[in-house]
Amino acid sequence: MERSWCAAIEEGLAYYRQNDPLRADLFELRYVQHRTEDDVINQLHIGRTTYQKAHQDLLSTIAVYAAERGVFYRETES
Repeated sequence: MERSWCAAIEEGLAYYRQNDPLRADLFELRYVQHRTEDDVINQLHIGRTTYQKAHQDLLSTIAVYAAERGVFYRETES
């Protein structure tokens, strides 16, 4: 399961590195460097609304890649 999450994150980051470097940088600053939301906003020279939209897009994209790998699949008891 953990590998599926890692693969989803890597695929999402690869997508954003190629198509939207702002979101890739946001991920790097927020989740790799563990910067605060305010610090990320200042580093990227963006407003809070732009940050919130980019952050939501980033997490949603990674969630889609995770779902494709069955991360959210839950077996039902018979």
